[in-house]
Amino acid sequence: MTKQFLLASDFDQTLSFNDSGVVLSELIGFNGFHDKVKGLAEMNLVQQGAELSYLILHDPDFRRVRREHLVDTGKRIRLKHDVALFARALENLADGYKFHFNVISAAPQEIIQSALEGIVPPDTSSARGSATTKPPEK
Repeated sequence: MTKQFLLASDFDQTLSFNDSGVVLSELIGFNGFHDKVKGLAEMNLVQQGAELSYLILHDPDFRRVRREHLVDTGKRIRLKHDVALFARALENLADGYKFHFNVISAAPQEIIQSALEGIVPPDTSSARGSATTKPPEK
């Protein structure tokens, strides 16, 4: 009988060197990301780590962000050394054991999936991020 284990990891600054919000801000030419995050923290408006998703959904400076920006941001994220090797090693770590590597983050889903393409399976159950799809206007 195979014993199964779930290994869950955060994304920003755990598997990567950068905050995805900083990378996205640079991509769209916005320079005040840290100030925006500080303001949100002072208002206790969102939980730490979820600032980027909040800004994409509600902030005028981030209204121009589209899905392709999120995917491009993921491609620009610098992952920590050997993340891919670590994920592959979990697949064959020991006989009788199966490890399921999952990434759970407040970063937008598209960024996580793009950054980890080829490392974790592309299905949404292996890499979970925040939904940043705006609801239809009434």
